[in-house]
Amino acid sequence: MLYEYADIIDPKQLPSRRKYLNNYIVGFVDGEGCFSISIKKQDDTKFGWVIDPVFHVTQSKQRSVILEIIKRTFKCGRIIPKPGQEADVLQYVVDSRRSLTEVIIPFFEKNKPIGKWKEFVPFKEIVTSLQKGQHKSKAGITELIKKAYELSSDRKHSLEEVLTEIQQREDASETIRRAPQ
Repeated sequence: MLYEYADIIDPKQLPSRRKYLNNYIVGFVDGEGCFSISIKKQDDTKFGWVIDPVFHVTQSKQRSVILEIIKRTFKCGRIIPKPGQEADVLQYVVDSRRSLTEVIIPFFEKNKPIGKWKEFVPFKEIVTSLQKGQHKSKAGITELIKKAYELSSDRKHSLEEVLTEIQQREDASETIRRAPQ
């Protein structure tokens, strides 16, 4: 029995074995979770854009115990009010690349989601590439941004706008480096 949850839920309500709890979490994430990659404009960075991976699970405040169980199982992340929603909607959020790499990705590689698998695979590839520093080169960040847009093209900025600005920054940087002294 998983008695570590006894302070938030009756242990008799929890699965008796860890694999059943893991299956419950995977099923819950299939319905209420998201592996997302945000592309955010940030002028003080080399290319003017950052790639921000986030894993989150949403639930009403009345069922926040489920988010607590997930948080305690993963031992990382935080529970916050869902941005832009009424106060009674919460999110369990993991946005630390280290936690994504060391906890979230290995969990979902071992316990494969069904509905979110097509979302998870490119998410994993992008997070892994970020950890390796691929985003530090123009070619690398361009490839990662294109992959993120394949995952979801419904974004505030078009792919063309983002890639054009990256190219313009690179061109401006190259011009400055070549300027005669």
